[in-house]
Amino acid sequence: MASGTLTSRILGLLRDMALGALFDRMITDAWSAAFRIPNFFRRLLGEGSLSVSFIPVFMEAKAADPHGPRAQNLANGLYTLLLVFLGALTLLGIAFADPLFQVLLSDTYGASPEKWELTVRMGRIMFGFIFFILTYAYFMGLLNALGSFGLPAVASALLNVSMLAFTFMPAHWFPRAGDGLAWGVLVGGILQASVVWWALRSTGHLPRFKFTGWSADLKAVFRNLVPGLVGMGLTQFTTLINLYFASSLPEGSISYIYWADRLLELPLSLVSVSLGAALLPTLSDLASSKDREKFLATAQDGFLMNLFLSLPAALGLYFLAEPIIEVLFLRGRFTANDVVSTAAVLKVYAVSLVLIAGSRVLMPLYYSVKNTWYPAAVSVLSLALHIGMARYWMEERGLQGLIISSTLAALLNFLLLFAALPKWNLSFAGKELFIAITKFLIAGAGLILAIQFHQAFLAWTNGSMKLIALTLTILLAATTYLTIAHALKVPASFLGLHRSKN
Repeated sequence: MASGTLTSRILGLLRDMALGALFDRMITDAWSAAFRIPNFFRRLLGEGSLSVSFIPVFMEAKAADPHGPRAQNLANGLYTLLLVFLGALTLLGIAFADPLFQVLLSDTYGASPEKWELTVRMGRIMFGFIFFILTYAYFMGLLNALGSFGLPAVASALLNVSMLAFTFMPAHWFPRAGDGLAWGVLVGGILQASVVWWALRSTGHLPRFKFTGWSADLKAVFRNLVPGLVGMGLTQFTTLINLYFASSLPEGSISYIYWADRLLELPLSLVSVSLGAALLPTLSDLASSKDREKFLATAQDGFLMNLFLSLPAALGLYFLAEPIIEVLFLRGRFTANDVVSTAAVLKVYAVSLVLIAGSRVLMPLYYSVKNTWYPAAVSVLSLALHIGMARYWMEERGLQGLIISSTLAALLNFLLLFAALPKWNLSFAGKELFIAITKFLIAGAGLILAIQFHQAFLAWTNGSMKLIALTLTILLAATTYLTIAHALKVPASFLGLHRSKN
């Protein structure tokens, strides 16, 4: 699953590089603002509450009635309701795009009629993406529940293939400059949904448009879904809050947040989202079979694996923020000022990476035992903190202050999720956890020292081959981290190799 996600993210990175180089900040701001709404629903239902609410109930139905229609009836019923909901949502979004953006964007943003018109136009085109991407997400959840992870993850790359292709299409092919960016999103959603539709059809588990009534299983999904929507939704709602605040800042601010967020999402999706999605069916199955010892061992191994991989990514993004932005984006219409502004946001995001990654892996623990209300309550508190602090930090630090506020909210979210694990008998082994984290930090310190050689590599290449210098720095830092980890026997600590009986 991680390899499929990596393919998608690399293509997405190429797309973002082209976006920054080929279009000015007005168009990139308009596209980023318009894309935020369909992307909100993608993250809300596609990466979150729909799967975590549906998969445990579906797994339980399959286990209780392995050869009967119970699980398929659940899949059919939920699919029917989902299609009706998505159809209505898409049509409403297209019809009321203008008033919706008036709520989500500040008056400062709307002061430019050309920028406003382009944003609304792109938004209407991309609202169709919501229908197809959430259909894809539901089909992906079914495939994951059936033990298939590779193809659904690879299918996600089709969105970026489409967007990359449309980015390079001649501008005169479209009525307005930037229209191709929006059409690329819509076509990408159609391609993704088509591939997983074919995969499900080949397994014989393709859901049908058939509602058999409000079964106990379907009711259980919705009982989990409502607090799950609050929990995951409020986490994602932070992006809309940031959109509103950023739209009151100078032109380019929305784009800088977008590019920094994309770089943050590369390790986050590769490690935490993939790991969380893969853990949920496994933990749900272990919870259903009441194998408590293996459940806790698997949960702890997943948490430590996530931390072991996200820590070096966070350190690398923080200490190499400007060199990374320069190598990836400094060309065409992406200026040196854009580099500085994006790097400032990325540094703060890097601090939040470990916190967000940890929360993404802790949430499946609660969901696997059908506790969706506590993560929801935590998200409410975290969002309230962010809204309350954002104005203050923006006055102090501008755009960077907005991200600082988000990071502090992410810290509260993680601490509350972690601190409450014992209350629901989800505790990790404290001594083993402390030893493993200490080893990670020692390896991380070695990585930071290795990064200091970047200036030496720049001097060696006479400053003209920044890609080579950055590549050498990253290779040296990664090798140092893994070598120290190996010397400290880290794999046995977080991969559970010492528990061979499991």
